[in-house]
Amino acid sequence: MKRIIFLLFCFSFFTQCQPNEKPKAFTGDRQFQANDPSRLYFKNIRSIAYYRTRKPHSKIDIYKFRKLDMTDKRPILYPMILDNWMDEEAYIFLEKNAYSKFGDPLTIKATAQDSTENILTIDVFNKKNQYTFAEQVFEALQSKQDLSVLTKDSSYIPIFANYKDKSAFVITMKDYYRLIDLDRKEKKRS
Repeated sequence: MKRIIFLLFCFSFFTQCQPNEKPKAFTGDRQFQANDPSRLYFKNIRSIAYYRTRKPHSKIDIYKFRKLDMTDKRPILYPMILDNWMDEEAYIFLEKNAYSKFGDPLTIKATAQDSTENILTIDVFNKKNQYTFAEQVFEALQSKQDLSVLTKDSSYIPIFANYKDKSAFVITMKDYYRLIDLDRKEKKRS
């Protein structure tokens, strides 16, 4: 009787042991890939600074910085982090506030301290274009350039002149870069 129980135990043990399955290969765009450690850090540490909503009928969490100034008196760009956790990707999307005089397409002039100007434009708001545009705006803010946005009457007015607007944009971009682990990706390239 003991042998039968022992054999049944061994049989059940060996039939339950399965070889480790390889993790599902990432098939998306590596530019937007968010790995588990960076996502855990973001959700456990940084997400407290954001309002989180979920897009209806999707698996995408939208994070919007809590300290954004919701005014329509001046032009503001609100960056949002979209965490597509089912596809292991994260995106940065920009939203204009209700300021009525934004020009079309969205155009920002970045003026450096040596008076050189760089024009940043986005006309198609897809994930790649928004990533590139947000990256350019972030780099201009980091290098302390003065930014102004094109209005409907073809003039430029300052944007990110308010410290809170600039700070919210920079913090969100840094959190996004940490989420997609940009430092690791840049090290792999070199």
